[in-house]
Amino acid sequence: MISYFLTAREHTSPAEADAFAEFRAELARIPHLRCGELHRPAAVETYHRDGPAPRAAMRLAFDSIEALESQLMPGGRLLEFAGSALWRHVAGEQMTQQAMLTRTFLPLGRLPQGADSEQTCSYLVHYPGQAEDFNAWLTYYVSHHPQIMLDYPGVMQVQVFTRLDWCDVMPFERVSHMQRNQLTFPSIDALMLALKSPVHARMQEDNQNFPAFFGGAKHFAMCTSFVNGI
Repeated sequence: MISYFLTAREHTSPAEADAFAEFRAELARIPHLRCGELHRPAAVETYHRDGPAPRAAMRLAFDSIEALESQLMPGGRLLEFAGSALWRHVAGEQMTQQAMLTRTFLPLGRLPQGADSEQTCSYLVHYPGQAEDFNAWLTYYVSHHPQIMLDYPGVMQVQVFTRLDWCDVMPFERVSHMQRNQLTFPSIDALMLALKSPVHARMQEDNQNFPAFFGGAKHFAMCTSFVNGI
C-alpha cells in the first residue's frame, strides 16, 4: 500500500469541526482512494515537547503508486480539490507532501463504537534526517521497534512508512523524511496512559540500540477521523 502524507506548515488554530467534516467528505470522493485519516491537533502536550502541531494533516492510502499519481497530475480530483476554498480554509495554502511505502504491524480493523470521531487520537512521528547506513537503520528498526509498540495498552493501529519516489504537479513542497510512524489510540487519554506505561521505558531502551542517524524525530498528538474511499 502507498500512503500519501499532506501536512500543513502553519500552526494556527484548526478550522471548526463542521469544516473538517465537509473536508473529510470531499476526500472520500477521491477516485482510487482506499482509506485514510484526517488529523487536527489534540489539546495535549506529550513528554516529547516538539512544539505546536500542524493545524491539519492527512494520510491518504492507495493500492498502487499509479493510483496515487493519477490524482496528483492534471485531471486528478485531489489536485483539483487542493486548489479549492475549502482546502485553504481547513488545511491552508502551505503544505508539505510525501508519498511513502506502508508497513502495517497492526491493522486498524473494525473501529470500536464511537471511535469514528475526533475522540480517536494518533501519535504522528517523523524522522526528517538521514541514517549513516539506511539499510542498517531500517533492518534494525522494523525488526525491533514496532514489536514493542504493539505492547502499548489500547493501541489500535501501528504503521511504519519509508521513502519512495513519485510524480506530481501538486502546489506543495516535497519533503523526503527518511521514515514516519503512526500509532492510533481510541482517545487522547488512552494515548497519554500508553506513553506513561512501562512500554515507554522499553521504547527508550531500544532507542539506544538504533544505528547512527541524525535529525532527531518529531512527535505530534492529533485527533483523528477516518476516511473511507469510494
